[in-house]
Amino acid sequence: MKRTQNLLLTLLLVLAHALPALAGGNKVENALLWQISGNGLQKPSYLYGTIHAVCPERMVLPEALQEKMRQTEQLTLELDMDDPHMMAQMMQFAVLPEGQSLRAMFSEEEYNLLLDYFSVKMGVNLLYMDNMKPFILQTMLLANLTDCTPASYEQKLMELAHAQQKEVLGIETIKEQMDVVDMLPNDLYADMLVRTVRDIPRSKAAYHKMVDLYLAQDLKGLEELMKQDYTEEDYRKFKEVFLVRRNEKWIPVLEQMAKDKPTFFAVGAGHLTGENGVVALLRRQGYKVTPVNR
Repeated sequence: MKRTQNLLLTLLLVLAHALPALAGGNKVENALLWQISGNGLQKPSYLYGTIHAVCPERMVLPEALQEKMRQTEQLTLELDMDDPHMMAQMMQFAVLPEGQSLRAMFSEEEYNLLLDYFSVKMGVNLLYMDNMKPFILQTMLLANLTDCTPASYEQKLMELAHAQQKEVLGIETIKEQMDVVDMLPNDLYADMLVRTVRDIPRSKAAYHKMVDLYLAQDLKGLEELMKQDYTEEDYRKFKEVFLVRRNEKWIPVLEQMAKDKPTFFAVGAGHLTGENGVVALLRRQGYKVTPVNR
C-alpha cells in the first residue's frame, strides 16, 4: 500500500528534521532561509529549514547561510544536539512498556522478513532489540535509504557554531519530541516498517526525489510528493500531531530567544510553511519574516 509507505517516509523526515514544506494555502514561498525582524527586536534573527540526512557530496551550505550565522549569537535546533546525554535520554523513551514485545507485533513471516533484512543489510540482530519501539527501527532505516553514509545539516551547523564560539540550544526536550511519537500507536509504526522493507527500492526512490526537491528549494513539489497517495483525513491527522501542535508550542520559545539574543534557528523544513507553519505564526505575532536569497 503506497499510502502507508509514504507515511513512513514522512515520519522519518519530520522527526529526523527533514520534512520539507507542507500545504497551507495557494501561495508557497520557495525559500529555506528567512529573516525575522520587527516587533521590538533590536537585531534580526534567522530561520532555516533543514534536511537531516543527505549524502555528503550533495550537502550545500550557501554563503548567505554562513553570513547570517555569523551575525547571530546562538544556534537553536529542535533539540539541544550539543547535549552529551541526548542519546541516552532518547533511549529511555525508546523502550516498550513492560510486558510488551517487538516480536509480538508481527506475524512469523513479517518478523522473519525483518530479521533477515536487518541482519544482512544492516548488521543488526533484532533478537537483541525486542524491547525497542518499532519507530526506532524505522529511524535506523534512514541511512540505508540514502545509499551512503549520510551527513547532517544540524551537525554542520553545530560545527559552524562551535567555530564561532556560539552556544547551541534546543526548542523542545527529548521527552516532548518522543511524546509526539507516542501519539500514534505502535502497530501503525510496525505496519509501516514491514511495508518499507518489502519495497526498499520504492522508498529509496522517494527519498532521493525528496532530496532533489529540497536542494532545488521546490517547496510546492515537495508538498505534492508528501501528499500523494494519502487520504485527506490521514494527512490531516498526521499534520496535526507532528507539525501544527508543535509549531504552536514553539512560537513563545522562539520569541523569547530572539528577544534575548539574535538567534539562528534551524528546524525541519516542514515546520516553516503553510497557514500553521512557523513563518505564518511568527507573522501573526507581528514579526516581519522575509525570505533571504541564496
